[in-house]
Formats: sequence, C-alpha cells, structure tokens
Amino acid sequence: MNTCTNCQTQFEGRSNQKFCSLSCKNKFHNDKNREKELVVTQVNKILHKNWTTLHRLYEIYRSAPISMDIAEAYGYNKRYYTHIHNSPLGEKYTMSYDVGFKNHIDNKIQIIVSD
Repeated sequence: MNTCTNCQTQFEGRSNQKFCSLSCKNKFHNDKNREKELVVTQVNKILHKNWTTLHRLYEIYRSAPISMDIAEAYGYNKRYYTHIHNSPLGEKYTMSYDVGFKNHIDNKIQIIVSD
C-alpha cells in the first residue's frame, strides 16, 4: 500500500507511485508552485497597474508634461518598470511594456506609447 503525498489516503499502485490520482498530483504541484511564484505574481500585478495607469494618462494628456504626483495619484508605482529605453536622441524613457515616460524638470513626466 502507498500513501498519497497530497491527501494522505492509502492506495494501491506501483511501489514508487506518490499520488492516488492525477487530480491529487496536480493539486500538490499547483500549491507548491503557487508559493514559489507568489512574488512574480505580485510584481506582474504592479507592472500591469503601471501599464494601465500610463495608458489612461496618455489618453487624457497625450504627450503634454504632467506631474509625477498625478501619475502616483492614479496608482503608478515608480519603483516598478520593465526596462529603460534609450532613444536615438539620447533620451531615457522608463518603460512599462510598450508605454513609458521621460523625466522633465520639476517632477514632471512626458508619456509616450511605442508603436
């Protein structure tokens, strides 16, 4: 008799079999991976929120400079971004996937959406 690693029930099967059913096997591995991937899931939620916020602000203000305080009031978290894009003119854009901004003076930003 074997004991299921997930639900602890006794079952018959191969001597090296660890799970009583495919659903117990899937549940065990899903639970195990969920804990490992929790940080990635949380960061992806923040990145998605930043992406949504910048798109929303771009629809309102287009490329006019706005205060970073406005973006943060809409929920933008400036600690999280996907990459830095260097334009051919030497300007640095902080990007959240395909939308980003460049810094101006006085805590202002200019939002751009790449093609």
